[in-house]
Amino acid sequence: MTSHDPRGTAPPSYRANDELALHVPDPAAAEAFYAGVLGCRVVSRTPDCVALASGALRLYLLRDPEPTHDAVVPSFDVPDRASALAALQAAGCRLVPIGPHAPDDYYVQDPFGIVFDVVERGPSGGPGA
Repeated sequence: MTSHDPRGTAPPSYRANDELALHVPDPAAAEAFYAGVLGCRVVSRTPDCVALASGALRLYLLRDPEPTHDAVVPSFDVPDRASALAALQAAGCRLVPIGPHAPDDYYVQDPFGIVFDVVERGPSGGPGA
């Protein structure tokens, strides 16, 4: 079933990607487990975020000492994040703060309580590119 926008514009498109945000109290300790035990490869590291690769997955270990939402957050690629967020809110979703590593940004919580992210991808496929 497709939704129709009465203004004649197409609804935003969403495409699941291979990224999962894992909210953990201590990214360095989580890195020791995911890299040392599970064999993930470290791609980048800051005090608040460790990016790991494993097969088709990209995992982001995000510092979040007191999570206020799900610990594992999947994401969807969108061509225009602002439009997607507006459309999702119009469909009954609400915005929830991501956490201390991104204090001015939001995830989306669907009408059923599931939290996910929408990531704007440019023509090259990279975030904001």
